[in-house]
Amino acid sequence: MMLFKLAWRNLWRSKRRTWITISSVLFAVLLALFLESMDRGSQEVMVQNVVRYSTGYAQLQDTLYFDEQHIDNAMLCDEDCREKILRDFPDIAYTVPRLESVALAAGEEKTRVAFITGIDFEAEHRFNDIGERLREGDFFTGGEDEVVIGKGLARNLDLKIGDSLVVFGQGFQGAMAAGKFVVVGLVQHPVPDLNERIVFMPLHQAQWLFDAFDRVNHLKLVPHRLRHHQRVVDAINANPDYQALQAYTWEELQPELVQTIEFDQAGTLMFLLILYVVIGFGIFGTVLTMTLEREKEFGVLISVGMQRRKLAQVVFTETLIMNFMGVLLGIAAAIPVLLYFYYNPIPLGEGMEDMMAEYGMEAVLRFSLDPQFFYQQAIIVFGISMAIVAYPVIRVFRLDVLKAARK
Repeated sequence: MMLFKLAWRNLWRSKRRTWITISSVLFAVLLALFLESMDRGSQEVMVQNVVRYSTGYAQLQDTLYFDEQHIDNAMLCDEDCREKILRDFPDIAYTVPRLESVALAAGEEKTRVAFITGIDFEAEHRFNDIGERLREGDFFTGGEDEVVIGKGLARNLDLKIGDSLVVFGQGFQGAMAAGKFVVVGLVQHPVPDLNERIVFMPLHQAQWLFDAFDRVNHLKLVPHRLRHHQRVVDAINANPDYQALQAYTWEELQPELVQTIEFDQAGTLMFLLILYVVIGFGIFGTVLTMTLEREKEFGVLISVGMQRRKLAQVVFTETLIMNFMGVLLGIAAAIPVLLYFYYNPIPLGEGMEDMMAEYGMEAVLRFSLDPQFFYQQAIIVFGISMAIVAYPVIRVFRLDVLKAARK
C-alpha cells in the first residue's frame, strides 16, 4: 500500500509527463478500436446480407438434401410440424419455410430459366424485410395464381404488372409442374443473379405447382438471440426425434463466405500488427523520455538508501497506473465516437451507390459495437504497454548512481 501511495504521488509531481504517457496509451486504444470496429462492421453487413436472403442463421433439412439439393429430397413439414419445433426448442423464435425449384418461365414471346420460390410472406418479411424490396405492385393480394418476380426477370421476359407468366418444369418425384400465373409485383432482389431469375409465390401455391404438399426444401430457424444459432443446431441434431432431419449453421452452408471473412480478418490482422508496432514504439519513446528525465532522481533515491528493488517496484506501479488509466480513458473516448459512426455510417460517395445497391447494401461504411473487440484491443494495448515497463525497471537495476547523481 505504501508503494502505491508513493507511486501515485510521484505521478502527479510532474503532471505534464504523466498525461503525455497516459495520452499515448489512450490514442493507441482509440485508434485500434476504431479500425477494428470498422472492419467488424463491414463483415457483419456482409454476413447479414448473405444470411438473410439465402441460408438463414440456421437451417433444418432432410438428411439427403445437403448432398443433393433437389425437390425430391424436400422434407415433410406442415404447420403442426413447425409448431412442434418451436415447442421442443424454446431458443427458436420462429421458423421460415421455403419450397424452391428450377423451372422454365415464359412471357408472351420469351422464355428464361427461373428460380421458383414458395414462401410464407409474413415469416419471410419478418426475417429479411423482403416486402421493402417491392418496387411495383403488391406482394400477393390474396387472389389465386399470383406471383411476384424480380425486375431483371420482368425485363428479360417483357412483363409488367397484370401480365401472365407461364411456368413449366418437373415437380416432386417426376410429377409435371405447369401453371399460369398473374404478375402482381416486381421486386429488386439484392442478389443480382437472383434478380434475373427469381419468382416468388405463396408457399401453398408452390406446393400445389410442384405436387409437394406439406413439403419444404428447408426450414430456416431464427433464434431469439442470433449468436445462439450453434446452440439451436446442436440441440436439434442431438434430439432422437429428429433423426430423419439435419440442422446446419450458416457457417456450414456458406463455407465460401467464411473463407472470405477469414481472408479479410487476416488482412486486418496484418494491418493491426503494423499498428501495434507503431503503438509500441510510440509508448516506448514516451517511457524512454520519462526514464531519462528521472535518472538523477533515481540516483539520489538509491544514494540515500532506497533499495533498487523497492525503487523498481515503485516505477513499475507508476507505469501500471498510467497504462490502466490510458486504457480506461481510451475505451471511454472510443465509445461516443463509435456510437456516432454506428448510427451515422460514413458515406462512400455517389460513385459507389449503384454498385453497392446491386448487392442490397447501402454505399456506406458501417461500424460495429461488438463488446468482444473492446476488451480484446484494450488487453492487447495494455499488454504492449506493460511489456515496455521492463525498460525503466532494468534501467533502475543497472543505474550508475554516481553518474546519475551528477546529472
